[in-house]
Amino acid sequence: MSQAAEQPSSRLADALLRAPAAEDPSDQPWAYRGWAALLVSLFIAYHTVALLQHTTPAAGLAERFNRKLAGILRSGAYMRATSSVQSWAMFAPNPHRTNQFLQVRVVTQAGEELDLLHDIYGRRDYPYFFYDRMGKINRRLIEQERYQSPYAAWVCREWARTHGGEAPVRVNFTKMWTKVPPPAKAIATMGFDPFELKLHKEDLKGFDCATTPHAQLPNDIRARYGFAPLPEGAFVDIEQNTWHDRAEAKARILQRRRAVDTTRGGAEGKGKAPEGAQSDEPPAPEGDADEPALPAEGGGNEGGNEGGGADGGGD
Repeated sequence: MSQAAEQPSSRLADALLRAPAAEDPSDQPWAYRGWAALLVSLFIAYHTVALLQHTTPAAGLAERFNRKLAGILRSGAYMRATSSVQSWAMFAPNPHRTNQFLQVRVVTQAGEELDLLHDIYGRRDYPYFFYDRMGKINRRLIEQERYQSPYAAWVCREWARTHGGEAPVRVNFTKMWTKVPPPAKAIATMGFDPFELKLHKEDLKGFDCATTPHAQLPNDIRARYGFAPLPEGAFVDIEQNTWHDRAEAKARILQRRRAVDTTRGGAEGKGKAPEGAQSDEPPAPEGDADEPALPAEGGGNEGGNEGGGADGGGD
């Protein structure tokens, strides 16, 4: 019994110890050889040059050369195809002329409006050595309005999570900005104090926590913190409209149009008599002049709403 059990293990040991060593690909100096190495090298060179051209400022001394090189390389199309598009407008020669901040406030159930201090105006010393992510998010909310609704939904959920499950009534946004003095003025005054610049304010669109999608703390999170569940139907989900939904809507529109065309073609074919044939029926009497005419087939709104409405609306 023991000898039979030892035989397989001994054969495995002989194979592992005495078999010829396999070649290790990592010992080779090059991963690619010949034409493969040439193609990989050309791709790396093209990608590097296209990346440098795309991230170089379009204006300035090299503007003409930059545009010519972009046309030769077609770097714009390449960057879009590879999802490598970058924007470096924060750098020279076109720096920002204003410092922008977004004040975020909530209106509680008691009617009190509170500033959440999400912006950095008045709370950061200049110059500063550390830049947290919230500063960039706060600025991007002003530049891209489509971020404001999801951000307001997060504010509603976070407030409810940290206040016993009670969500605020509304989230209000106020845009604040100061104009940066031009270099000539800043040099003449040996610099400037950012907090002494005139502060401009503009109220933006607010969001109600009861109607904004995903602004309600879901029941699974509420159960985790011991909060009472939401009333039935209180959670507002996001209306998803994927490429598949749009393709199905387009297919339904085309199907209805084909059905209408087929119906019209069949009706016209039945109404036509064969050439040379005579009808035995007497001609129909002409209608009274005061009698309203019937609408033509296919008139009215038939097929006219297919370009709009729920199924035919644009993106």
